Amino acid sequence: MKLAVIGAAGVRTPLLARGLAEAAATLPLTEIGLYDPDAERLALITRVVRAMAAERGLAARLMTAPRPEAAMDGASYIITSIRAGGIPARAQDERIALEHGLVGQETVGAGGCACALRNLHAMLGYGRLALQRAPAATLINFTNPVGIVSQAMLQLGVRILGVCDTPLETFEQIAQALGRDPFGLWFDYLGLNHLGWIRAVREGGPDGADLLPELLADPERLRRCYRHGLFPPEFLQRLGVLPTEYLYFYYFPEQARRNTQESRTSRGAAIEVLNRELFRQLADTPERQLIAVYEDYLRRRNASYFSIEATGGKRREDDRPLYSQFAGYERIAVLLLTALSSEEAKMVPLTVRNDAGGAVSLSDLAPTDAVELPCQVSRQGVRPAQPGAAPEAVRGLLLQVKRYERLVSEAALTGRRDLALEALELNPLVGSAAAAPVLSAYEAAFGAALGLAPKAGSNPGPAVNGGSSAAMTSVK
Repeated sequence: MKLAVIGAAGVRTPLLARGLAEAAATLPLTEIGLYDPDAERLALITRVVRAMAAERGLAARLMTAPRPEAAMDGASYIITSIRAGGIPARAQDERIALEHGLVGQETVGAGGCACALRNLHAMLGYGRLALQRAPAATLINFTNPVGIVSQAMLQLGVRILGVCDTPLETFEQIAQALGRDPFGLWFDYLGLNHLGWIRAVREGGPDGADLLPELLADPERLRRCYRHGLFPPEFLQRLGVLPTEYLYFYYFPEQARRNTQESRTSRGAAIEVLNRELFRQLADTPERQLIAVYEDYLRRRNASYFSIEATGGKRREDDRPLYSQFAGYERIAVLLLTALSSEEAKMVPLTVRNDAGGAVSLSDLAPTDAVELPCQVSRQGVRPAQPGAAPEAVRGLLLQVKRYERLVSEAALTGRRDLALEALELNPLVGSAAAAPVLSAYEAAFGAALGLAPKAGSNPGPAVNGGSSAAMTSVK
């Protein structure tokens, strides 16, 4: 079995190699094709990938491809994990949003819209190429924002599964707060990518006793469900469900914006510094020290997660294990790949089409909508859970954000600027007053890379790295 990785110069590719090595006994993998338009960075990351593969005993052949076609040809699965314009573009997304008095984050709000348009401009090209070169392959997408990317790619006709480690990480944190093994719990989860809620935590399976009421009654345990105390216990008790951490930006936007401004940086800008140092080190590090350098980078990056937005950068949490047996990028990627090759179904949270199981899963949304749900995955296919209607406490936000996602997806597919503007006006973190000026600012920064037809009489501005999928930097 061949696996292709598009965006292989991303910093998480060595993690994938580590996970694949651990799953070698159950995953019949023979070749991994690595492609990234940034050949210099790909060469450096491939050094770490090869070191990780050697240390962990990964037997599959590693091949760096000069073009995406070579990576995709003959692939059963294609992992896409790109960031058009690289981390510098993310830092710009966040900075521009903050300059307009908005939340500065890569997947939500104004920055999330710019990220989506830029990434989809490249991803749609990769999707069409996959349909030509590997029509039987399943595309496993980590490219952010996963929900909007999935929405557009499904409309294109690509067989795509959207993957994000946020749900599993949330499940693991809840299990730790309860003092339970996450493998022994069943989570009633529903929503969209980076907009999901847990409405029950059951022992053993879907029919087990619900532990959520016990958790909601215990403020100290509730605090332990989230790093940096993102959500006050009394807020969670009123809500009656447990949100994933990205709901922080929707529920406490002014706090997130103020903390980011007080820190005088953003998460993207901080990672840009970390990445620059990592690649400088990798260029000079001998083979025997590559993994140590890489793991030190991971620790520093993980410690800064949500620190800027939640605490103004004052607190950093770095006491978590570097590798989890339950959650994390490599864990969910390997869980999905092994499940797709197994006769026994495994639960994997995925972004899928709302009617992927043959009937509408989330009754508040359209059958063609991309939704994030726990899915039973096996060789026979993917069966999403059937949660029915969303809780009333979250339904309004769910519907508003989904309408926004549909508009961004359609704007990317058609190049219509008016749809992108309408999407920003509808976005709960932007609104009508800020939509036009912030969109103009992104157009001035990224130009043709957004994939939108320019406003009449305007200068289309520079295209980030040429603005085509072949020139996009795939850095996660």
